[in-house]
Amino acid sequence: MPDSNDDLFGEDENEAVDEFDRLSALLFERISEVAEQEDVPDELLPLLLLRLAVSTRMMAYATSVAKPSSSGLKLDLDRFRQDAEQLIRGMKKEADAFIAHAKEAIAATEPEDDET
Repeated sequence: MPDSNDDLFGEDENEAVDEFDRLSALLFERISEVAEQEDVPDELLPLLLLRLAVSTRMMAYATSVAKPSSSGLKLDLDRFRQDAEQLIRGMKKEADAFIAHAKEAIAATEPEDDET
């Protein structure tokens, strides 16, 4: 059965996935630094990133086709939405593992209560 990454990464899937993960981690670190420096609220950060992602996709469309058009851009944004929905569906499948890992990480940073 084909993997969901087949279409995105092609034949060199393992190397591409590793590079994608590396870049994701690096981007997360940089964004976290900026968010901390600018005191960006946790609730606002995802919206800022979504706007940046959509704007970046729009610029990529406009610079990658010979004759950009508003109808072509709308179609490309529909494809982007489908990609985003697929990503979110995949993340939802990992929700249990994510929460378990997050709880462990939070517990590891909390000071232990002394019962004596």
